[in-house]
Parts: sequence; C-alpha cells; structure tokens
Amino acid sequence: MAVQRRSVSLDLSLISMFSVLLFISSLFTKYTSGYGAIFYAIFLLTGALVIGRPLSATIISVIAGLIYSLQSQLFLLMLGTFFIRGLVLDLIFIPTRAYERARSENPGRSLMAISMISMVLSGFMAGIYQYFFLVLFLGKLVDFGAFIVSTIFLVSIISNIIAAYIVVKYLLPKLRSHGWL
Repeated sequence: MAVQRRSVSLDLSLISMFSVLLFISSLFTKYTSGYGAIFYAIFLLTGALVIGRPLSATIISVIAGLIYSLQSQLFLLMLGTFFIRGLVLDLIFIPTRAYERARSENPGRSLMAISMISMVLSGFMAGIYQYFFLVLFLGKLVDFGAFIVSTIFLVSIISNIIAAYIVVKYLLPKLRSHGWL
C-alpha cells in the first residue's frame, strides 16, 4: 500500500498550531516554575511525530522560540533553548527513523525507547545551554546553586520520560485511529 502524503498547507497549519501550543506551554512552564514542563514536552513530541517530516521538531521549536523571544527580557538569547531542544530531537529521530516508526501500525517499544531517550537528551542539552551560557557565562539568569539546579534537571528527566510514555502509548494510537498518522 502506498503511503499517502498530506498537503503542504495542512503541514504548515499543523506546524503553526503546535508552535503556538509550544509557546503557550512555555509560558505556563515559566509561570509555574517549571512544573508545567510536561505539557511542553507532550506538545513538542506530538507535533514532531504528527508532522513526521525531517526537521519537524526543529521548525516547531524555532517558531515557538521566536514568539517566546518577543515577550522575554532576554529576547533572542532564549531562542537557543528552543532551537537546541528541537535540533537534538531531530538529530536522533532522523537516523533512527522515528518519524517512519510513528506512522507504522505497530511502532513497538523501539519508538517508546527512542522517544524517551530523545526527549531526555533534548531537555538536558537545552538545560545545559541555559545554565552554562545564560546563567554562568552571561550572568543573565540567577544561579540557584547546585542542589536546586540538580533538582531541576532531575524533574526534567522524569517529566520527559513521562511525556514520551503518554505520547507513544496513548496519544499516537488515538491519532492513528483518526487518520492523523
């Protein structure tokens, strides 16, 4: 059976929708001191897998980051956090064929493992950028100390694992049954 491709206009609409959802969830994360990060992870992963084209995660993240930069005191410095998050996802998803696996009828545990590893690494790398570049190097954000930073990283790891589990186990099958994948 031939794979049917969606129209470019539908993909652009999906990119717009998921970018806005990512922006809104990043505001929610900011104002809840990071407790809303799971929503950010869910929207990023779902958007990337639903669009399913190479660089989907990067495009969604960069657009959300540009919108976020317009309201941030750090302006375009925050774009790096978004860009790194999407780029790391794509750098893992493309060679592991995660986008193709998401479209298959039974993606199995491999997509779950790839998604969990990708989300954790992308969150970790974005956090490294933010901490070392924005906090330590530029001094633009407050350094809360090793304990709090370690706790933030631990919460990020747990949130990203849970988000990947929710998306692959529950959201993708529902989206597939409705013809979105």
